[in-house]
Amino acid sequence: MRSHIAVLILLLATVPSAAAPLQPVGKPPEATFNRLHTYEEISDLLKAYAAAYPKWTKLESVGKSIQGRDLWMLTINNQATGPDLSKPAMYIDGNIHANEVQGAETALYTVDYLLKSYGSLPRVTEMMDRSVFYVLPMVNPDGRALWFKGPSDADFPRTVMMPVDDDRDGKLDEDGYDDMDGDGYITTMRKKVPLGQGTHRLDPKDPRLLVPVQPGELGDYLFLGKEGFDNDGDGRVNEDPVGYVDPNRTWGYSWEPEYVQSGAGKYPFSIPETRSIANWALQHPNIAAVESYHNNGQMILRGPGAKADPPYPPQDLKVYDLIGKEGEKLLPGYHYYISWKDLYTVHGATTDHFYGIMGVLAFTNEMYNPPADFDKNGEVTQEELMKFNDLLTLGRQFVDWHPFNHPQYGPIEIGGFKRDVGRVPEGWALEDETHRNNAFVLLNAYHLPRLSIGEAVVKKVGDHLWKVEVPVLNDRGIPTMTAMALNNKLHRQDVATVTGGKVISSGIVNDQYLDKIDVQAHRPERLMVPGVEGLSTRILFFLVQGDGDVTVHYDSLKGGKLAKKVALK
Repeated sequence: MRSHIAVLILLLATVPSAAAPLQPVGKPPEATFNRLHTYEEISDLLKAYAAAYPKWTKLESVGKSIQGRDLWMLTINNQATGPDLSKPAMYIDGNIHANEVQGAETALYTVDYLLKSYGSLPRVTEMMDRSVFYVLPMVNPDGRALWFKGPSDADFPRTVMMPVDDDRDGKLDEDGYDDMDGDGYITTMRKKVPLGQGTHRLDPKDPRLLVPVQPGELGDYLFLGKEGFDNDGDGRVNEDPVGYVDPNRTWGYSWEPEYVQSGAGKYPFSIPETRSIANWALQHPNIAAVESYHNNGQMILRGPGAKADPPYPPQDLKVYDLIGKEGEKLLPGYHYYISWKDLYTVHGATTDHFYGIMGVLAFTNEMYNPPADFDKNGEVTQEELMKFNDLLTLGRQFVDWHPFNHPQYGPIEIGGFKRDVGRVPEGWALEDETHRNNAFVLLNAYHLPRLSIGEAVVKKVGDHLWKVEVPVLNDRGIPTMTAMALNNKLHRQDVATVTGGKVISSGIVNDQYLDKIDVQAHRPERLMVPGVEGLSTRILFFLVQGDGDVTVHYDSLKGGKLAKKVALK
């Protein structure tokens, strides 16, 4: 353990880079990260990055949303060091839930940061030279579009725009939220009633807030929930809004039907958004790390998503813990958690799919928490949030109560917090949030497998016959094969070959001092290697017939390809 820590400390030292900063074609995009962007704005920015850095980027639509919007994927790769599929890759996405909007900004921030930091920040330069980044800022573009144009609030819309008959009346999405006062927001409704007929009363500290009546108290207000009418005349309000198919319940691993988990859809990948991404991912087996942005709660989440799912193997937990615990230091206030244990049970989630189906180390960051600037006891109250609104946003967040004549409820009042309150930081705090989460992504990318072939030990054992032992070092934390991938045969193993001589026998060296070797019984010329764990070395054995120089080749789906000459002498 101490040796691994020493190696890690050594590797964290910065090595000067001779690479020059990237020179954009024309004026580079000037994205602003102290505000949110619409679907159209992010699409235009991605196109602008692709146009400004044509040798480094590729923009493609990996599919269409339900309403026909493009799912834009930007690949960032240094073509001078090889094609993207030949390198370990980091996949980043955001905004899978429509209301969890700042994930798209954070993914976009990484695009901007990488392209503008190459050649000036050695750590970034090293990552970009040896690895590739796949960035898809908006998994749910239809939902994002509706959230911006409204009617919307902090929790709606959340799902993709798949029509669903929630109230089983034969109609689709016919009784959703209504922007009754036309201000572009879905706030809340309250009604003044005779004393004793209410469930709430005005907060004596702040009459803008309602508090539930306690035993022995009389209420004179009813809290009626979110803005809306009884549009279909069934005696209920807002019972059949747009949706509900949750894209983070539709992936392939551990999927469960609707009667187990709401929002799952009729079958795995029943929506084009996640189906398109999953099909694209199958063509990119070089993905070794995944980050999927959500909000909120300030959490760095790993699976399993459900208690019933198989526990993670200890070899993989070691890597998760290395990155997750270090991530807590980069993100003050965030906690490294297990999804089912510390948040809630989820089936068919993005990160579980990538880990359980593709053998990829995957995290979800739940960004942001309601501000605790005026908190005194560790529990942020409505009064404290209102104080934040009054003193730090100067009243921007709250729509004051105003009268409205409701067709079902009669005279009521409409008011409350706007749609971006509770889940999204204010603009002046947004950039700090995006940068810190970007730093966590780059911590993952730093630990993508980095392989090198060390000095071979060659021993003559007969006429033109040589015993060759070759060390393959992975000096970063993520293995070339997770234990999940190895145990469940999720993808092929690494492959080692030798050219320039005839391989008589091959295997994996378990103890080079006691000469313990697991010999491969079949096809010795193609040695199958069960990966190289993070911060470790795998020693390969070949019995080679020949003379002069041979070349050892190592081919890893997630660790890249490399080769080294070895002299048989």
